[in-house]
Amino acid sequence: MNDLGPEKAFGGRTHYGQVLGILSFCSTTPRLVGDPGHAQTFEFPVLYGLVEGVTIQDLISINMSCIEKIVQAAQQLQYRGVHFITTSCGLYAPFQQEIANQLAVPFVSSALQMTPLLKSFLPADMKVGVITGHAGLLSNDHLQSAGFRLEDVVVRGMEDYPEFKRVVLEGAQDMDIKKFRRDVANVASSLKNCGDKIGLVVLECSNLVPFRSEIQAVLKAPVYDVVSLANFIAAGYQRITFPAHYL
Repeated sequence: MNDLGPEKAFGGRTHYGQVLGILSFCSTTPRLVGDPGHAQTFEFPVLYGLVEGVTIQDLISINMSCIEKIVQAAQQLQYRGVHFITTSCGLYAPFQQEIANQLAVPFVSSALQMTPLLKSFLPADMKVGVITGHAGLLSNDHLQSAGFRLEDVVVRGMEDYPEFKRVVLEGAQDMDIKKFRRDVANVASSLKNCGDKIGLVVLECSNLVPFRSEIQAVLKAPVYDVVSLANFIAAGYQRITFPAHYL
């Protein structure tokens, strides 16, 4: 490498420069900037791969028979040249190893994977809060695949908050952003008043990421999500030349 970039270029693909591949469902609910389903969320190029024939119910029930379809979509992204692949739903966590084993690039199934590492940074008297789309659908099987259990964290779900329920769980094609923001602030307040000292929050549900700041404002605690994780991994691929230092 020199200051002008690489001295040789190599072919083998039809197009170049995509850093991240994102697996998504056939959902048409609104996706705001901040959501991994909105390409302007990222400061680097991304590609989307549609996982056809797989539904959210397959992830909830941990239907292992759908892995082949997920892998096919991921392999298409890999073929198109992405450096790593993630998803737009945290419930992919139980499929992590089976999918990763069939790819030649890193696979990041869920923001839940960060939880054990983040928890290890906290004092013993603090807990990790996890906010999910529906607390009743998040099982120990989903969490154990990410390296922890329900009793290790404080879980709050969005299933009883009306605008979230209407848009995300029932599939509405429009979103009242003010109402959605209020729902997120309210679930954050329920964590604040849970009786445990919350040191940080992990968002399982990617639809909540655009409203990260509402949670931070209520809890005065850091919030992490699949976008945080993607940015962290992408940074490892970024070539940075540091300025000269003084002796």
